[in-house]
Amino acid sequence: MKKSLIVFGLSIFTMPAVAGEWQYDYGLTANSFYGYSSYAEKYHQLYNHHHTPSVAEIISSVGYQFDDETSLTFGLDAQIAGDKEVEDYNQGEWGENIYITTATKYGELTVGQVYNAAYQMAVGAPSVGTFRVNNSPITDFIANPNWQRHSRIASYRTLNSTYLNTDADTPKVSYVTPEIYHTKAAFSYAPEAYSRAGLVNKHSRYDNRSSYAFGLYNDLDLDFVEIESSLGYAYNRKNNQEVSAGLSLYRKGWTLGGSYRRSFMSSHDYKMNLQTSDETPIYFDGYRQGQAYNIGLSYEIGPFKTGVSYFYATARKTANKDKIVTWANRFAFNKYAAIYIATAYGKYKGDSVAKTAGNEGYALISGLEITF
Repeated sequence: MKKSLIVFGLSIFTMPAVAGEWQYDYGLTANSFYGYSSYAEKYHQLYNHHHTPSVAEIISSVGYQFDDETSLTFGLDAQIAGDKEVEDYNQGEWGENIYITTATKYGELTVGQVYNAAYQMAVGAPSVGTFRVNNSPITDFIANPNWQRHSRIASYRTLNSTYLNTDADTPKVSYVTPEIYHTKAAFSYAPEAYSRAGLVNKHSRYDNRSSYAFGLYNDLDLDFVEIESSLGYAYNRKNNQEVSAGLSLYRKGWTLGGSYRRSFMSSHDYKMNLQTSDETPIYFDGYRQGQAYNIGLSYEIGPFKTGVSYFYATARKTANKDKIVTWANRFAFNKYAAIYIATAYGKYKGDSVAKTAGNEGYALISGLEITF
């Protein structure tokens, strides 16, 4: 499928000339952090106190604007990361996203490596720049035994997000309707659900199954408050089904938001997978029956933004639980540079039969973000 995307993308350069104009865009974002973390005494041999995770991403696109309502865009993004507790890019420590988007008055159609439409439309607890609540980067500092993705080891024994990210950026087709009465609807289809950025383990029996996602998004401006809301549903064949909902309220720099997700299985789905080797931890797919929610409050004034958030996830019929509390602060010197200071608390509980049954600790983090 990737080869087809590349050929299709290159073909836009050979389109016949019509009234309109070419459009180009590119950007570079990089961040690096230092954090000191404390752990329970029994984990001193498993984890380090000092962490220096870093990420760099290049975003580029070229497109043709036919008229005010019609355009065709080819996008190519690339990412690389280091010192990450959870490696979630396409190739492990690096990856790429190739996609093509056609926009018309009838809606927007995208083919390629993107997150499903329900994920992209979801709302919830506010993030402070890099310090998002879902798929939290706090796990780079306070490691979570329930979330592992290193080399050939992959395990998600709880949900890591209240957004529908099971299929992540696996190649797919997505369609978003035009906005009607402040509301948009979306649908995505992925022929193959497995992605290194997603929750599906390549050692599972359902890694080559299809995935479908549906989403609704609404925004209202009531003068005294701005409201965003979202609903999502996903059917991951032979894996599970998922529902999600989110709400966000904004007024004079303050944002209060939260979201919820539940995953469940039916009699037609494959059974939970037990440990078969050191590369497949016991019940490594516990996320298939679980729930997660988050809530957060942020305030932004000029170049400064601060926010507190809480994330909780649990897996049914297991002892697996995750709790993450974060207070993050971001100050932008200008449009190119910003600094972060954050504190966090994480408490993770796992099955007693696992080698790392849990973890608990605090972290103090500082870092720099550069954007061009």
